[in-house]
Amino acid sequence: MSDPNGPTVRRRRLGGELRRLREHAGHDQAAAAAYLECSTSKISRLETGQGLAKAMEIRSLLDLYGVTDESERAKILKLHKNAAEVGWWEQTEFEEILPSGLGVYVGLEYDARAVQEWGLGFVPGLLQTEDYARAVFASLPLRPQDEIERLVKVRMQRQKRLTQANGPLELWAVIDEPVLRRPIGGPAVMRAQLKALAESATQQNITVQVYPTNKDVHPGLRGSFSLLEFGPADPRIGYVDSPSGNAFLEKDKQVRALVATFDRLRAGALDPEESAALLNTLAAEEN
Repeated sequence: MSDPNGPTVRRRRLGGELRRLREHAGHDQAAAAAYLECSTSKISRLETGQGLAKAMEIRSLLDLYGVTDESERAKILKLHKNAAEVGWWEQTEFEEILPSGLGVYVGLEYDARAVQEWGLGFVPGLLQTEDYARAVFASLPLRPQDEIERLVKVRMQRQKRLTQANGPLELWAVIDEPVLRRPIGGPAVMRAQLKALAESATQQNITVQVYPTNKDVHPGLRGSFSLLEFGPADPRIGYVDSPSGNAFLEKDKQVRALVATFDRLRAGALDPEESAALLNTLAAEEN
């Protein structure tokens, strides 16, 4: 079962607390980095939850920020201890082959309550079959077969959040129709993928819509993205992946723009029943 207060969320909360304390003390990240004798980028990663400092470093930062109240120091140090737990995606087997930033995303997804995803180039990873995922990863440059298999294993592990007995992840996916007509892995692989999509859409916690090709220019043409929702104490996070890198969007204006885009996409897409019918028709055409 996923923990709504899992390690990735805890690290982000710890980072937020450290940022708040630093700003309250009137220091910039460069001053904190100089005090710890580390790079400014390390401080940035700590404050965004993408890294974790040692306990002694946390104590040093609390000294720099003038935090002398023992109860507040204890609260921060306890948060640090809980944030130090290791998620399955951080095991060496997986961590060393995950592209930059993807490990953080997998952790956030594991802790999330709900995910909304727009798929422009491929079927969303949470809905990919093993063979389809293998074909996608095989298209990556300079990836040996053993790494491809580990990446496929990560993808299959992620999907367990959708079927766990208690608190399964809620997924709402809108997929561009051309994605469904592109025979990734060949006709047999694509036919199985289309059937799997139609079956997934019958689960109560999964909604699948198809954005039809007969629609004119739409906002989703700029690229795929995801929106992750957590508990009431944690704001939504946007994630944009591209060939040039990935980005986590957390500013309110950025997230609201993605929410508005997703709302327009699902409003313009076929409804879930029409989408399921199209998926079954396309699967039959692959025979």
